[in-house]
Amino acid sequence: MRLVTADHSRAAVRPGVDGQFRGILWPASFPGTPRARVPAHGLAALVVITSVCAAFKGFYWADDPQVSQYREGLWGPAQAVAVPVGLTAVPLLLTCAVLAGAVRSWPRVPYRVLAAVAWTMSAVAIFVVVVETSLTNDSDYCTANAPVDPVSVNVVALCLVAALVAGSLAGWIAWVISRRRARPVVLYAVWLATVAAAVVLTLAVPLHAAQTCGPSGMG
Repeated sequence: MRLVTADHSRAAVRPGVDGQFRGILWPASFPGTPRARVPAHGLAALVVITSVCAAFKGFYWADDPQVSQYREGLWGPAQAVAVPVGLTAVPLLLTCAVLAGAVRSWPRVPYRVLAAVAWTMSAVAIFVVVVETSLTNDSDYCTANAPVDPVSVNVVALCLVAALVAGSLAGWIAWVISRRRARPVVLYAVWLATVAAAVVLTLAVPLHAAQTCGPSGMG
């Protein structure tokens, strides 16, 4: 009996058992709670899209020296970054609630209603925030006739990969610091927060260095 108990105890904290290692490096997989995987990945996608749009708003347009608004130090870019976050705030909270319901096994009917509302609002919010960000152009901020494309798709993709790697590393560090006892929800929160911050920070460098306004009509 003692040997069986010891085996179960080691399995609960040792990576590589029942997908535990995957749950550390990719907490959205929730190995022990399959029902939570869909909302976890949905929330992650919403956070990443919001972070990308926030980076473009705050570090491509709002910090250009020729802008006509958001010019006071770091406060201006912070205001611009807050726009995408504000547009997706409610869907983010609803998706967090759906994830909590999946982890805690809420009753099926209330959970499905909440999930339907959350997915609908998330889809609308993603559409709105992407369109709103794409409609931001040089005419809003400077006197140039045409904006300059800041970074290529490959650069954005590399920044996203770097952010995911940083998130996995942060999850592993949290798991080690907690002496291998961190709960999946905690690892997921650490992973997601790190990914969001890393997306903004890694994109901020090339976006800030890029020329926002075109060469013609600079005032």
